[in-house]
Amino acid sequence: MTERIEHLHQCAHCSGTGTCNSSSAGESCAVCVKKNELRKGSYYGLSCGTCGGLGKTDTLTYRLTHRTQPIISILLVSISLLLVLFFGLIKSPYFHEVMAFCTTLIGSVTGYYFSSKRADGIAH
Repeated sequence: MTERIEHLHQCAHCSGTGTCNSSSAGESCAVCVKKNELRKGSYYGLSCGTCGGLGKTDTLTYRLTHRTQPIISILLVSISLLLVLFFGLIKSPYFHEVMAFCTTLIGSVTGYYFSSKRADGIAH
């Protein structure tokens, strides 16, 4: 499986090495010390806290694009299920309309995430 890494760029914090030496005399900075869950002190060669030691990091735009979409989908499905449950419990006369709307919405979100075209696009 080949992974697409077009969105990755050289980490500016560690200059692409994966190890932090941003503090004075080549020591690791306080942020990377904390990220590695160590006590305060002088440490050398800790993995970079920004890129996780990879030397490459993704852009904010890429992260927002690929994280907000699933979060919004999860929220839509959760709210839809809660609406169906709420209207069912109060025995609303509009239950059938809410049920039809919410099941269509849930089906669309599920179909998008589990479609074969999307699965093929992720694998490449």
